[in-house]
Amino acid sequence: MTQRSKLPGISAALDGFHPTPLDVLGKRRGWTSLLKRAALGIGVAMLVACGGGNGSSAPGAEQSVLASGRGGDDRSTRREPIDDPIPGGIRNGAIQVELQTISEGNGLTAPNWGTFAPGQPQTLYVVDQDGPLWAVDVRTGAKALCLNTRDLLVPLIPGDERGFLGAAFHPQFQANGLLYTYTSEPCAGCNPLGQPNHRSVIREWRLNAIPANLTRGPVSEEPATAACVPQMVREVYTFIQPQFNHNGGAIFFGTRPDDRNLLYVTSGDGGCADDQDKQLGLIGEGPCIGHGPQGNAQNPGNPLGKILRINPARTSPSFAPGDIYALGFRNPFRGSSDRADLGGTGDIWTADVGQNHVEEVDGPVLQGGNYGWRVKEGRYLFDPAGFELFGFASDGFPFALSPGQPAGLIDPVAEYDHDEGVAVVGGFVYRGLAIPALRGRYVFGDYSHRPNSGNGSVLYHDPNFNPNPKDATPRVLNLVNGRINVFVHGFGEDAAGELYVLSSKAGIPFEETGIIMKIVPRCAPDSDCRD
Repeated sequence: MTQRSKLPGISAALDGFHPTPLDVLGKRRGWTSLLKRAALGIGVAMLVACGGGNGSSAPGAEQSVLASGRGGDDRSTRREPIDDPIPGGIRNGAIQVELQTISEGNGLTAPNWGTFAPGQPQTLYVVDQDGPLWAVDVRTGAKALCLNTRDLLVPLIPGDERGFLGAAFHPQFQANGLLYTYTSEPCAGCNPLGQPNHRSVIREWRLNAIPANLTRGPVSEEPATAACVPQMVREVYTFIQPQFNHNGGAIFFGTRPDDRNLLYVTSGDGGCADDQDKQLGLIGEGPCIGHGPQGNAQNPGNPLGKILRINPARTSPSFAPGDIYALGFRNPFRGSSDRADLGGTGDIWTADVGQNHVEEVDGPVLQGGNYGWRVKEGRYLFDPAGFELFGFASDGFPFALSPGQPAGLIDPVAEYDHDEGVAVVGGFVYRGLAIPALRGRYVFGDYSHRPNSGNGSVLYHDPNFNPNPKDATPRVLNLVNGRINVFVHGFGEDAAGELYVLSSKAGIPFEETGIIMKIVPRCAPDSDCRD
C-alpha cells in the first residue's frame, strides 16, 4: 500500500497511552494458550480485552455445556487450543481500488457509520461515536452538524465501544422527516463503570431542515446550531446492557417491499467475555452478571446477541421474542441490506466480531437462523475454559474444526484469524456503478492489524476463492493493496450505492483525527489517496 500524500503524525493520547477499543485488545493469535502456559498473572487494567467465548462441547453434547454456563474447569486439560486456525494469509484480490479522502478532522473523531437521506443524493450522513451526526457533501467534503446526541450519552472512556452508534432515515423521509438513532445512555440503577452498565436506545427524531452552508473548516458542535433543526419525538425501543462492551449498534431499514418499513437492529451479547456469568470483569466490574446459564446469544428470551427487526411505529419500547430476526451472534458490528432498489437481493449481511481467534462474515442472514455463538467461534467449536482473564485475553479457545455441526447452527460464509487482524468491521454489498467488477461483492474491513498499530484493512468476500487454508485465507481478499495506516471504524453507503471507509488516526472518540474516504477506481490527481 502506498500513500501519495504524507499525512501528519499524531501525538500519543492521554500522556503517551494509546488506548484501543476493548473488543480487540489481546486478540492476537495464540495469546490465550501462550499466557496459560507461561502462567502470567498480568493484572487486569481498566482497559482490557472484551473477549467472548462459547461454552460448546463436542458435536451432539452442546446443550449440556450450555446448560452449565461453562464447560467445567477440567476441559482445558482435555482439549488442545487451535492457535492458528487459518495458517494462510489474506491475499490481494483481483479487484483493487483506491481510497480518496473527502473529509478529515475539524470535529470528526471516530466516524463509524454512514448513510443517506431519501431525496438528498449528494449528502452522506456520518455518525460520530462521541455524539454528532454530520451531513457531508460527497463531492466536496464540506460538512455541517445535523444533530448532536452527546448530551444523551454515557460518559465515554478511552477505548469505549459505547456512544452514538447508528442512524437510519425512514424510507418516507421526504414526507415525514423521520430519523432514527442508536445511542448508549444512562439508566436508573446502572453504573457506567460497572454493571448493569447502560441501556441501548433507539430514538425517533423529526428533522425540520435540510443542511445548508456546509464548510470544509471548523464546525460548531453546539446542539442549538444543528443545521437539521432536529426535534426529538420519542423512544422507540430500549434494552439494558449488562456490561459496556459488545453493543452491535447498526440500525437500517430493509430494502425489499416486504421489509421496507421495518427497522433492523444489531445487538451484541451484552459484553464481558465468553457470554457467561462469573467471568472476570473487563473494567474492574465482576464477576460478570446478566448472561444466564446458556449465554445471551442462544437465549430467545432477550434481545442480546441478536439481529432484531421491529416496526418503528410500535407503541411499546420493550423487547418481545417476536422481534428476533436471527440469533447466535457475539458482537455483530454492523449489518446492512443488499440494496434491492439498486438491483440487489435485499438480503441481510453482517460481520460478527470474534473472541480470541476467529472473525466471521455472515450472509445472507436467514430469518430464524442461529449463527452459533456461544457454541462456536466461526466454524470452530469453542471452549470457554473457565472465568479467568490472562492479561488482555480470556481463557477461552477454539479446539475443533466442525463445519456444519452441531446441526441447526449456520456457519459463516467467510472467516479469518488473528494473524490478519483483530476485529471485523461490517460493511455493505456494493451496488454502485463506479467499480463494475465489485458489484454484488460484500465489502468489509478489519479495525487494525494489531490492536495499537492503527493499520486497518479493507476487504471483500469472494465465494469463488477457495485455496487450501494453509496457503491463503479462503473467500477473503484485500480490496486495497495492503493495510491502510489508520484504524477502521466503519463504512458508509450513499444514495447511489458508492461506499466510504470511516476511520481515524487515533482510534479513540476524543481526538479530531477522523477521516472519511471514498472507495474509487482511481483517485483524482493531487488528492489525499491511499492505494
